[in-house]
Amino acid sequence: MALHENNRVYCEKTELFSNSFYGTITKIYEHSALVKVEPAQLAKKETDKIDSFGDLVVIRLSELQLVDANGQPMDEPDDEPVEAAE
Repeated sequence: MALHENNRVYCEKTELFSNSFYGTITKIYEHSALVKVEPAQLAKKETDKIDSFGDLVVIRLSELQLVDANGQPMDEPDDEPVEAAE
């Protein structure tokens, strides 16, 4: 997946949320991302699990969808082309 830090993302549903939410990627890991949940979305939380990280959650990359400022799905950005070494 070609998501990057500072991308706005949408997550359909997780263990922590019974509803979908929007957030911004703050760090990318091998198979997951640390996402800063948007303040208005925090009211949707159902458990206290998220409190230990404040407004941050770790989400599998496969559960995230890149979205624009209006929340509309976007194509994932292409990885930068790699030039062959000579």
